[in-house]
Amino acid sequence: MIYLVALIFPPLALLLYGKIFQAIFNLLLYVLAWVVFVFSLFLGGSPGFVLWLVAALHAIFVINDVKKSARTANLPSGADRAR
Repeated sequence: MIYLVALIFPPLALLLYGKIFQAIFNLLLYVLAWVVFVFSLFLGGSPGFVLWLVAALHAIFVINDVKKSARTANLPSGADRAR
């Protein structure tokens, strides 16, 4: 579900996971993507879509890293497994 939020509104997904500074950076990318998209409607290109895709991928990779770190932190250590 969080990955869907990351695709639709990436900064919100990062805020939900507590990544404030990365959410601010992502918000700048997201706003820039919309501004470029609006201005590129007249040009026929799609650089705004590419910027939006970069913002969404950034959010997805950060969320995936947070989840992976949480899974790694919950693994028992080698000393615990020996008992």
